[in-house]
Amino acid sequence: MPRRMILRTGSNCSGLTFIEVMVAIIILSAGLVAIYRSFLLGADLNEHLANRLYALNLLESRSAFIEKELRSLHAADVSSSGGEEGYGVRPVSFQLSAVLKPVGTLLSVFQLDLSVSWQERERMFTLSRSAYFSGLSSFNNTGAQ
Repeated sequence: MPRRMILRTGSNCSGLTFIEVMVAIIILSAGLVAIYRSFLLGADLNEHLANRLYALNLLESRSAFIEKELRSLHAADVSSSGGEEGYGVRPVSFQLSAVLKPVGTLLSVFQLDLSVSWQERERMFTLSRSAYFSGLSSFNNTGAQ
């Protein structure tokens, strides 16, 4: 006696069809890709902000060092320094440059222009800061550019 296939219809069917499983997997994988991509973008932004903070700290410390030299010795070495290595996963080289010059005809006021530049992947970034020092009647600028 041959067996006949019986097609079940109605509410007694339980389980998922192959199409339903495939749709669920596609939706889940699209969500995982979006989460992974946002994680990578967040990690890149975090690394950029860490490099920017490091550059700002370099500017601050170099400015304070030059001001301290000017106030105590009436001389300043503002020659460019480079090769400062950052921290993190990818090594970053920071280049620091400084220019100290008198302001106009005022003999006791000086302008210090500092800049830090570094490269992340294909982009070059630069931060600059200017400071003015007064109350210096004479000084010897040994490294002005």
